Amino acid sequence: MSVFVSVEDPEGEQLGDVFEIDRVFKKFQKDSGFCLRFVDESADTSFNHLQSPILLAELEKLSGGQLDSNERAECERLLRVCTKFAGKPNAYIKFYGEAKQSE
Repeated sequence: MSVFVSVEDPEGEQLGDVFEIDRVFKKFQKDSGFCLRFVDESADTSFNHLQSPILLAELEKLSGGQLDSNERAECERLLRVCTKFAGKPNAYIKFYGEAKQSE
């Protein structure tokens, strides 16, 4: 399973490239923090201009932790996107989870 990342305006128009993360999101702690805990492979999550600086700070903290080379590359890409758009009005950083199939 993967999570797709997009930055969009209020109408849902993309402000940058959509990209996939399939490793680093597994390092997002689910029991602490304010933003990353809500990113999940089975749900969609959106952060507005007031929340995105907090998201950026959490990603910066994560980047200082133990990550393998693939996780680090994904984290660095996320950091670049969040640095570019964090705090900008009308920019929403969105994480789209892949819907789990019912059995």
